[in-house]
Amino acid sequence: MRDFRIAVGNSLKDKLGELGFFLKQIVDVARAIERKHLYQEYPINAEMNQLNYYFSAYLNAIQALKDGFQTATGVALSWNDLSPTYGKFIFYCRNATTHDGYHLINAIKGGKCYIAGPLRRINRRENLIEFDPPQEDIQTLCCDISEEMLASLRRVLNRNDVDIPYDDEADSKKYFQESLDSNFIPLEVRALMKANQHSIEKSFEGVKIDVMQKIFDAIASVEMIVADVRT
Repeated sequence: MRDFRIAVGNSLKDKLGELGFFLKQIVDVARAIERKHLYQEYPINAEMNQLNYYFSAYLNAIQALKDGFQTATGVALSWNDLSPTYGKFIFYCRNATTHDGYHLINAIKGGKCYIAGPLRRINRRENLIEFDPPQEDIQTLCCDISEEMLASLRRVLNRNDVDIPYDDEADSKKYFQESLDSNFIPLEVRALMKANQHSIEKSFEGVKIDVMQKIFDAIASVEMIVADVRT
């Protein structure tokens, strides 16, 4: 379990980078649609499709972060904990795109793209669920969601009882030993590693990877994307 938590913790910075990547793609495509609408350069079907593709990926990145933070920190994280304003909406949209295959961004007003409601889907209990989406245009909405969610994740990391495990010297030696048997490393490289094993393992002494700081830095990077959009 510890090894798994280490692996997930090490991946959180990359998942945050993924969130920032898809957020930026959403903003770029939404702005391209706005420009085309302004200059009446139609059709915009391809751009609308791209926008929905990126939004679906953005929602999956949020789901991955929610699950990953729970695993790495051991802190239970509900959708309301993650985003008090938009948690239920994110949950609805992620299910609608993943399980029903919906393209949710379906309206344009003044060149800006929206999710028009009411939204309807059938849940696992065969009950009809109706949901009214937020009124913000898609790039504003995604920035608002990201901002609130990142603040929640930062609060989780700042809790006194949160400690994400990290690789220690013994872990580094274990991974090095495993790499000596890896078919993805050329034989001549493995031979060189084995010849220098003592000095390589010696270099692991006292090395500490600050996983928490890397996650904080990744959160700050996404927050900068949001800030740039808002300027």
